[in-house]
Amino acid sequence: MIQTSLFNKLTTVEKEIALATVSPKIKDIEPDKFIFLIDGLIAKTHLNCGFKHDLEQVNSTIDELCEDLKKYNSAITFEEIQLAFKNGYKKQYGDFFGLNNATYFQWVNAYVWSENRLRIKKLLSDAKEKAKQPEAKIISEQEANEIMKNACLKSFEYFKLGSVIFDSGNVKYNFLVKMELLNFSKERKNEILARITNKIKSEAVESKNRTESISQVLGKISEESLISESKKECLKVYFKDLLDTGIELSELME
Repeated sequence: MIQTSLFNKLTTVEKEIALATVSPKIKDIEPDKFIFLIDGLIAKTHLNCGFKHDLEQVNSTIDELCEDLKKYNSAITFEEIQLAFKNGYKKQYGDFFGLNNATYFQWVNAYVWSENRLRIKKLLSDAKEKAKQPEAKIISEQEANEIMKNACLKSFEYFKLGSVIFDSGNVKYNFLVKMELLNFSKERKNEILARITNKIKSEAVESKNRTESISQVLGKISEESLISESKKECLKVYFKDLLDTGIELSELME
């Protein structure tokens, strides 16, 4: 339950997240029921985006999608996944090209690491602790750094397993730069930006509607999204550099 006094202080978006987080976790939902729920959500998302619902594609990939969602995000709720999809197709997490498992994972991970959700989780956790102890706990800079260290280490472990790495808001990239661990030269960052820019523009042109001109499609791509995607690529390149040299990220953070 969410305390009324706390709930009333939240914004409309934060209230929506807060209500979603207190629902049953997806790890506790029966597999068949979870597949049914995700299948309905995918169909609704196709409708909202004006995309053709490819049943053959969905049927061949939905089992893996549901298994991986439970494997990597078992503590979130189905209601939170609904929010992630809603934000995703509204392009709150940037442009997307096609509706598939990669896109869905990008949305879910972007939501999980979003500033609003992290703030709500912290507020709910603090409220729970405050109910046990009279004194409120304020997170210190050291604790915040520890949280980010763990998040970066977890992403590195996912990367080593071949999983897709997401960094919504570039928080992990910014933290590693702040720690002076990820310190690419200006030339290397510019090379990555140019490569990612060409990739995103090429994908956008290839997926454009017949009624759209190339200039219209390219005009939808913002400079901010290109910079954000290039930073995400820098993070992946940095992780690959560590693997190639046999260095563990945990060793550098000691």
